[in-house]
Amino acid sequence: MLLYVLTGSICYSLINLDATAIAQTMISRPLIISPLIGSVLGLLNGDVVSGAKIGIIIGVLLEFFWINLLPLGSSVPPNATISSAVATSVVCYLSRKAQIEPYWITTGLVYGICCGYVGGRTDTLLRYINAGLVNRAMPFVEKGELSIINRLNLQAIGVSIMVNALLCAILIISGISLLPIILRSFPQEIFSVLKNVLWLFLLVCMGISLEAFMTKKNIFYFGAVWVIAAVIMASF
Repeated sequence: MLLYVLTGSICYSLINLDATAIAQTMISRPLIISPLIGSVLGLLNGDVVSGAKIGIIIGVLLEFFWINLLPLGSSVPPNATISSAVATSVVCYLSRKAQIEPYWITTGLVYGICCGYVGGRTDTLLRYINAGLVNRAMPFVEKGELSIINRLNLQAIGVSIMVNALLCAILIISGISLLPIILRSFPQEIFSVLKNVLWLFLLVCMGISLEAFMTKKNIFYFGAVWVIAAVIMASF
């Protein structure tokens, strides 16, 4: 389990920097980070294809789910990156050496969404920490000592990596430990319901996406993605 926790948390803490601090190339979006983590964890399972498949399904669904949440002004939305990293890591671990079950993906998605809100709160905390670093830098800047800025930038990045890695590790461990206990408490009939809920989740995500980008031009592209996602999920 340790390898799964370390892989998921380190990948998340480094890739999450792309969202605000470095480059902003959008690799922190669920559509990228989930297949990436899934492939790496699939390699640990001895089945890269299975891990990549889990990552693609989770990444597509969470990309649609979070697509209309933007960090506008002082508003801090839920963290879609940690949502994807945790969900993918937990589902890959629970599906190791076994067939991928839809109910694992469904419960992993729900748990990942909850983790996204926790990650959003952590982002707010990191903003307060960064504001404190700015206040510390102001007296030096007024004196013309600009070298302090580079040092505090590196310090802020280091704090972000450590806090996010620790948070992601805790959330992955909690998911791996709690989700099997929760599922074992359900009657057998619930598992067939959870399989259908995965399709319902796809419908909800497509609805969110269409609401965010309701134009004639984009409807074609969303329809194409719908078909691709349906084909992938039909393999279950």
